[in-house]
Amino acid sequence: MGSEDADAWELAGLPGGVPQAAYLSGPLAAQYRLIVDVLLAQQEHTLTGVAAADLPGLLRAELGAHARVLDDPGFNLDARMRRLKAWQVVDIWQDRALRDEDFLRNLDRYQLTPAAADLHRAVLRMGQDVADAAAATFAPSVLTAHLTVLRDTAAGDPGAAAEAWSVIRTTHRAMADAAAGWQARLAAAQSGAPDPGKLTQVQETLRRYVEMWGAGIDTHSDTITGLLSELRAVTGWRRVAVHHLGAAADEPAVEGLVASYARTLDTLRRWFDGPQCQARRLRRQMRDTISPLVRGQRTLAAVGGHVSRRAELLALAGQLEATGDDVRGWELWCAATGLFSARHLPGVAPEPAGNPAATSFWDAEPVPVEARLRRHGPKATTGSAARIPDRSEGRRAAKARAAELQSAAARTEAAVAARSGQRLSQWREVAGAELDLLLTMLTVLAGARSDATGTRHARTGDDRWVLRAEPAEPQAPAAVLHTPDGRLVHPDIRLHITAAGRPA
Repeated sequence: MGSEDADAWELAGLPGGVPQAAYLSGPLAAQYRLIVDVLLAQQEHTLTGVAAADLPGLLRAELGAHARVLDDPGFNLDARMRRLKAWQVVDIWQDRALRDEDFLRNLDRYQLTPAAADLHRAVLRMGQDVADAAAATFAPSVLTAHLTVLRDTAAGDPGAAAEAWSVIRTTHRAMADAAAGWQARLAAAQSGAPDPGKLTQVQETLRRYVEMWGAGIDTHSDTITGLLSELRAVTGWRRVAVHHLGAAADEPAVEGLVASYARTLDTLRRWFDGPQCQARRLRRQMRDTISPLVRGQRTLAAVGGHVSRRAELLALAGQLEATGDDVRGWELWCAATGLFSARHLPGVAPEPAGNPAATSFWDAEPVPVEARLRRHGPKATTGSAARIPDRSEGRRAAKARAAELQSAAARTEAAVAARSGQRLSQWREVAGAELDLLLTMLTVLAGARSDATGTRHARTGDDRWVLRAEPAEPQAPAAVLHTPDGRLVHPDIRLHITAAGRPA
């Protein structure tokens, strides 16, 4: 290969393409995916690969009722396997022929390459972080418990320390995977315009975080930090590593494992120690997601068509049609919508009110606007109409109810005023509303002083009625008023009722 054929990026040691992933794209990806699924599943049952004679049957068993698609002329199994070999997805070798008839058979055997198997396992785990999230459910509490065991046993009991370390290592990995999955989902959900799918994804992520892990941060962070500080003084890591790897382990492996202990403890410190640790940063990210989430829901509600200004616009159209001329119609339009042409006003702008040291808008220096505000600010004003519900029916019903109550009050007042000048014994069949008004008047009169003749003058609290009560005749019996709720017994006074502002 000449120097012109060398890939400078490859020579630089940088990662490049993954040829094994080619089977996941292209028009025949479903066929390749089916074959790789079957080969990966068979790795649990056989270590010697899958025979070419057995593969069609396994594919049909995988498809079940849809196995007839394998009879499609576009499906060529031999061609598919050759292409998978070219992509380094499978290894193909010949089985040994034992009988004469074996020379007439296809003795190929197929096995996934290690890289392709790892890649396909990762593909199968995509979008299914339930296991990682479940493992991270009590991650802070699990780490606290086993870091305590590790601190107590690292110097004297390497077996117990190795067991505790295995749990710590597994929990840390599951915790990191779950957190990375949550962050990836938040990042994807908050990019671009909101839609129902993104909102559901954010809500689900927040629910998992809060239910599984959020509360454990404040509870266990300080304890974990203290344990990590104490573990820095532990000197028995080499014994733990030897117990972990076995007595036959070579020196580089032991040194590598000891170094991994230090790296993992440092990683845990970065997760839980300090106000800017990863756990608290993740918590802040979750907190900051709530406001965009609520704003996105409002935006969706606005553009979803559930609420509109149809009623207001129809009412405005009716009012415009009823104006009669263009000038009044234009004035009404400007008043209702606020849409009118800009006007240049003469004169000098006045000084700003309030603080004398403040700078006028016209004289102030321009201030920079953040790129984020420039990008997202206009989006806050997009969408359809604001959420103004149609309450015209409610207003109409309220007005009718108020008119009815006002009419009933007027009838009551008229009935009571018509009894002016009568003694209470002459009042017959007093209605409930009339009794309420009468009791109000009697209460006012009871608080007024009487003159030399025993007459009392008073005015109601709302200043609507002028009252005058003449005392009852000597030896006259008390008046008994019959009401819907019972009887009212009162001295038989003569009550004069006059509307305020009218002659008595």
